[in-house]
Amino acid sequence: MNGCRWARTRIKQHLSIYAVGALLFGVTACSSQKANPRYGQLVATTFYEHPFQFNCSPSPPPQSAPAFTTGSRPALYARSRSNALDLPLSAVPSLTIAAELGNLVEIAASPQARWIVHYCATGKGNTPEEADVNLQKVSMQRTGSLLTLNSPGTIGYGRLLLDVPAGAPLTVHSDDPLEIHDLSGPVRVSSLGRAVILNTTGRVDVLAMAVNFAGSQGSVFLNASQDISFMITATRFQGSLGANAQHQVNAYFPPGFQTPVEVFVTRPKDFVCRADFCSKMKKGRQDLLYRFTYGKTEGASDGIGMRSMDAQVVLDTIQ
Repeated sequence: MNGCRWARTRIKQHLSIYAVGALLFGVTACSSQKANPRYGQLVATTFYEHPFQFNCSPSPPPQSAPAFTTGSRPALYARSRSNALDLPLSAVPSLTIAAELGNLVEIAASPQARWIVHYCATGKGNTPEEADVNLQKVSMQRTGSLLTLNSPGTIGYGRLLLDVPAGAPLTVHSDDPLEIHDLSGPVRVSSLGRAVILNTTGRVDVLAMAVNFAGSQGSVFLNASQDISFMITATRFQGSLGANAQHQVNAYFPPGFQTPVEVFVTRPKDFVCRADFCSKMKKGRQDLLYRFTYGKTEGASDGIGMRSMDAQVVLDTIQ
């Protein structure tokens, strides 16, 4: 199935039920507004790929310890424990992570044919003994190709740093935000927080509260109960990208972008275009939705599709 048709089909499957409602006519679709200069800084911050660093050193003494809050009082003590796994790809061809609330998940590509896992567990308390007891409630458990991260929440938390072998399939289910960099294999993500996916090149399927994505290729579908922001990092996107959000979709393109784009909105005023290709976009209808297209979307092998259910889709060109 071609890229645009794939994105459009997925969008219709998930969203057609939300399209019923009053539609407004005669509203200008492509905004004449210019992007605010601050957008450049905002985008640079949003999609910055900072290097992950793992630190699980013992906590400082109480007088200089950070003020961890337990109810209305700060916890005076924190105790940490580090765990590591080295799993050959030949023994574990794919990996699934299930992370409870209170676990930060950070994932990056590895040049080695093995999964490198680092986990830091931290327990908090008003006495050293209480911190030690709460530390025991934070753990990482492995059962075959499944990693389970357990945490009690406010009295303890964990942090996972995972290096993924090239091309290896990965699935992540998280109750908290997570961040993924530079993976080439298939990635499936579900998160109750914000999922940040940067510079992946394979298949990506995300269902999260909110999504940040940056890349130039792949088979990508992003689904968010709140907002989606994505940045295309090349003048052509190789593959297909579908972005479906309950709230706003923000899309950032480089100057001279050439891949076909398709946008579906309930009302014309929900489409705001400040990209340099706005004058070339065409307006139409599909069922009860308004459809805006750039380039030849029908039969295209590559394409980008977007839909917001109750807010705007905003396109910008960013240097």
